[in-house]
Amino acid sequence: MKEVFKNLYEAAVQNIENGNYTEAIATLSDLAAQGYAEALYLLGLCYGEGKGVEKSMEKAMILIFDAAVQGYALAQYEMGEMHGDKGGMLMCKQEAFLWYRAAARGGHVAAQYEVGNCYFNGMGVAQNFESAVEYYRLAAEQGNISAQIAMGHCYDSGEGVIANAKEAFAWYLKAAEQGDNSAMFVVGSRYEQGKGAERDVEAAREWYSRAARDGYEDAINALHDLDGLLV
Repeated sequence: MKEVFKNLYEAAVQNIENGNYTEAIATLSDLAAQGYAEALYLLGLCYGEGKGVEKSMEKAMILIFDAAVQGYALAQYEMGEMHGDKGGMLMCKQEAFLWYRAAARGGHVAAQYEVGNCYFNGMGVAQNFESAVEYYRLAAEQGNISAQIAMGHCYDSGEGVIANAKEAFAWYLKAAEQGDNSAMFVVGSRYEQGKGAERDVEAAREWYSRAARDGYEDAINALHDLDGLLV
């Protein structure tokens, strides 16, 4: 039966991708009525976005909640978003934290980052920098850019870890190599300053230039300042 449900669900996903919402919603509704978590979650998203159905945040939350209580990490993360401060409609930070943590324990990378934020800022849970770093690291090691930058910040400030400029630089570099402009700027500044890495003006110029090409204003200004120093 699980294989049948999986095949029907995948067909519904394909129909959504092809813009055939009528058939997709019918299939998802049938699967959701039988408690299939993936279908409950996806149908909830459709109601939340008004795709193929009349928009209803109430129905969206009920469906996503029903998926979340089955341990479906994507739904648990979405429940965290609904309760959180990112435009969520319920605005209960403690509930947000609990849902994010449940999703994080299920391996949801973005949720691991959000749990780190909750611990770092004391949102919905007592502030604990060591726990923040634990969750940031989980997400950062799986390539989450925001978590990598957060790790850099923690190693800069000594919050949750022993301050270490080289470690901070290494984490910023990971984010920069994935194309994050703010991290590129930081890496450039560290090369310019010789902080956490050997001073290398040409490397600084290279990283500033990469961020500047995307219009990152701080990097553009840093390039001008660097050119002025070299005149």
